[in-house]
Amino acid sequence: MNLEFIPLKQAKRGKPTILFSKTGLINLSKTAAEELGLSKQNRIDLARDTDRPEDWYLVKYKPEIDAGIPFRQKDNGLCFNAASWANAFLDQFSEDGKSLSVLIATQAEDNTLGGKAEVYAILTKSLKKE
Repeated sequence: MNLEFIPLKQAKRGKPTILFSKTGLINLSKTAAEELGLSKQNRIDLARDTDRPEDWYLVKYKPEIDAGIPFRQKDNGLCFNAASWANAFLDQFSEDGKSLSVLIATQAEDNTLGGKAEVYAILTKSLKKE
């Protein structure tokens, strides 16, 4: 067997990802926005499972639900500012405090918050330490 390892940045190109920046900017890739069906009518939230703190989720509220925060459209996806969320995520997962790009599930979890939202796992296990 002759294995060729692909650098992580190259492997994520074109994949559904969420980027947590040390400046507080959180960016969803264009692929993630398309595959999650996000539109300007949606508002989003981030959540962490209190029973399993390593499990983080993106919550996409239905358009008629007035919860979460709005986002801005960019050429390469969607973004929003949330320094407290970005810092909490980076404090937990970034060894050097640098920005992190993480894969995000495109299939919603069973939990729909009483039919108000779709919940997508942020795949923190894709941040394996080398």
